[in-house]
Amino acid sequence: MLLPTDSPSAARLPSRRRVLAAGALGVLALTGLPGCGRIAVGGPEPYTPPPPGIDDLYRADLLDVLDRAIAGAEALADADDGAPDPSGASADGPTSPALPGVLAMLVAALPAQRAALLTGAEAERAATAGSDPASTSPPPPAAAPTDAAGLVAVLVELRQLAADAARQVSGSLARPVAAIAAHSAWSARRLHVAAGAGDVPPLRPAEEIVPSREVPTTDPPTVGAEVDYHSTIEQAQQEEWYAGYLYEVLAARATDDGGREAYLAHSDRHRARAESLAAIAEEDGAPVVPRQAVYALPGGTLDDRMAAELPRMLAEGLLVDHAALVGAAPFDRRPLSILATMQEGELLATRTEEMPPLPGLEIEDPAPSDGG
Repeated sequence: MLLPTDSPSAARLPSRRRVLAAGALGVLALTGLPGCGRIAVGGPEPYTPPPPGIDDLYRADLLDVLDRAIAGAEALADADDGAPDPSGASADGPTSPALPGVLAMLVAALPAQRAALLTGAEAERAATAGSDPASTSPPPPAAAPTDAAGLVAVLVELRQLAADAARQVSGSLARPVAAIAAHSAWSARRLHVAAGAGDVPPLRPAEEIVPSREVPTTDPPTVGAEVDYHSTIEQAQQEEWYAGYLYEVLAARATDDGGREAYLAHSDRHRARAESLAAIAEEDGAPVVPRQAVYALPGGTLDDRMAAELPRMLAEGLLVDHAALVGAAPFDRRPLSILATMQEGELLATRTEEMPPLPGLEIEDPAPSDGG
């Protein structure tokens, strides 16, 4: 069960699909009739499960990529002793002191993401197998990466697949999948720098995040309530206008032309997002948040310490806001926020060494089974 960490009092997210395990029905038999054997009466009809829906199709693909990423991260972490190169290699080289920490982060985060995608029945089977002393671990996937460049490639694959999935799956699954896309964007950048290996291609523009597979008519995905959509798009507008203003303030404080231009570019991007969100909100009958001329500064003043922390703080908040909007928005309104979550994830790759496996969400431990 996934719970929004930014909204403790909110109701729990509904599960995408109930998985009902029905025990086999006993066959009724009549005995004692002379000259007759056992006669089955009222036996159950053969059960044909429904074909997988779009959520299940994407979930299976995501689990496959995650399995390969987990196997590769664990193998690299086991092989890496974390010892600095006595030759004095660059910190961006294969023996960077940051590499063991990045691998340890992946070893912890990737299984948590995988667990978040399991159905209740799958999670229970996994827990049962893990507690059985006679069970054996499955072999690693055949296509698991064997070096850092390969692991970077798998993380990029996960980033793209999660973005595609977030565009098409049900709202309750779209939010954690968007969070996985953001985390993958962050971790791919961090591993690329720490290992000095692999290639991280640029993020696709929002207009290229389009439906990439056919949605089965037998199980169409669903979206959330209109009130959730309106509240999340309103929040995203407010935060984007605020970020645009604060980056403008940072630009005014900058003492070099390069820093000033970088801050102004960020300001323009956030204001462009806010304008796009406002146009969408107006078309969809949601609250439109106008731009204010001036906004309050954090703490009333902006000292050097706060100025240095602002980009990280803004990116973390916007990532969570846009992931929530992906989960609440209609399908064709999601691309802007899907891209925004990954853009903020990439920005955070240079600003923080830690990120929750599912930013803005936490995985609640399943309730213990009653044995029934």
